[in-house]
Amino acid sequence: MPAKPASPVVAAADCPVAATLQLVGEGWTVLIVRDALRGSTRFEQFRRNLGISPAILARRLQTMVAAGVMQRRPYQQHPPRDEYLLTESGRALQPLLAAMRQWGERYLCAPDALS
Repeated sequence: MPAKPASPVVAAADCPVAATLQLVGEGWTVLIVRDALRGSTRFEQFRRNLGISPAILARRLQTMVAAGVMQRRPYQQHPPRDEYLLTESGRALQPLLAAMRQWGERYLCAPDALS
């Protein structure tokens, strides 16, 4: 019987690519970072721009804050409201998103890419 392959969670402990993918590999996370790099900071901005459900957005933001990719900062007291800002590690994802954009433009969105 062949050996069972290691799960991505186990592989993440030994591989920086797997560890990064474990955090930002979920599609909504990448799009939230993209919008934050474009200047979005508020929950409603992210929700409206992405068309994401509030529950999913809240979970993603919570995960990103816990991972140190974003920081949460109050901007209004009554009613209490927070904004979400990229940290240094979050801003450091910009080259990754730029590479994904370039790859998508070349291989997925070019007129002859899908033929």
